[in-house]
Amino acid sequence: MSSEVHSTSNGAAALIAAALIAAVPLLMGTTALAAPFRPASDDVVLEHLPPALLAVRSLRGAVDRGAAPVDLDHALASARRYVGVGRTYADPRAFGYAQTALGPWWHEQARATPELRLMRARILQFRHQFPQALAELKAALDADAFQADAWLQFASIEQVQGNIDAARAGCLKLMTIADPLVGATCAAATGSLAGRSDQADQLLTRALVQPTAVDSGVRAWAWTTLAEIRARRGGIADAESAFREALSLEPDDVYARAAYADLLLDAGRNADARRVLGDATQADALLLRAAIAAQRNHDGDAAQLATNLAERFAEARARGDETHLREQARYALDIARDAPAALALAQRNFNVQREPADARILLEAALAARQPEGAKPAVDWIATTGIDAVRLLALAGTLAQGRPQ
Repeated sequence: MSSEVHSTSNGAAALIAAALIAAVPLLMGTTALAAPFRPASDDVVLEHLPPALLAVRSLRGAVDRGAAPVDLDHALASARRYVGVGRTYADPRAFGYAQTALGPWWHEQARATPELRLMRARILQFRHQFPQALAELKAALDADAFQADAWLQFASIEQVQGNIDAARAGCLKLMTIADPLVGATCAAATGSLAGRSDQADQLLTRALVQPTAVDSGVRAWAWTTLAEIRARRGGIADAESAFREALSLEPDDVYARAAYADLLLDAGRNADARRVLGDATQADALLLRAAIAAQRNHDGDAAQLATNLAERFAEARARGDETHLREQARYALDIARDAPAALALAQRNFNVQREPADARILLEAALAARQPEGAKPAVDWIATTGIDAVRLLALAGTLAQGRPQ
């Protein structure tokens, strides 16, 4: 995505304009002279808007009604609120508005405060502009090495890129200055990727029963991390229990709902997966899993969900948005049944981010396309990290034996 200040908000405006233009031929048809529909009362529902859009609209209204940000503190406060919505709903519009809220401070360098750099890093991280985000974080930490949020974000980005040693170093810094649950969750996440899932599970399980001052969002993140550690080891029941704890704290958390749905899809519980996903229009990640579950379960809306998802991905490509390459690869493999396309997308994705889910789709696509050499980066990553993920190791073993899926 573009790094210009108004890139995402302009993109949203363009989509709205395109929708209006597309509607013109319909309005000019046989019903062009018909009177506009007027609801009999305010109780008539014309359209159900997704929660993410409602949240962004509500926040925009609140910000617009307030005073224009005349100083950095006000700008950061507005950006922080947008980022909160963006994280909950995984909605790119919110991050675009966050950048816009920063106004001239988005480009400020000479007098950039650590807080400003951290906010810019959050926005850049969401867009998968990882080198730029890390540069902001390193500058912020040079100015103040005791910023727990900065160390956490640093570790998260390094982990996403597959740099486990660097991520572990960030977690060690974090454990000395942050709430114990934050430090334990960071350490457990990186430890599990380095083949120490048992120790990571024990560390996080102990931390979750200790007193903590963190909010529900952090506790939900800890439970979700624990659930993923257990799921990778094949502990389905224990993983499901942890996911339920996470969603009891943050029911709208897109990441937790998607990860829980993946667990259920792997277990063949397609109907349960759809129940967990709830309103799947909320985010592309949820819609993808709903479409997969519907197709596998032969649900009546399977074709429509697949069409809706294809349209969203087409819009993302038109915007130059490549933040959902993993999801696009899964769509190509599991719904479109186009293994070569899935492999190409998965390879591009793995060049940017290297987490277990990224390795998995690359391995699966290579097997389906009968091109085992195409998954070599994922196989090498598994060997280098020492990750003890049951499904990944099985897929890598199948590839090594040259057996097509």
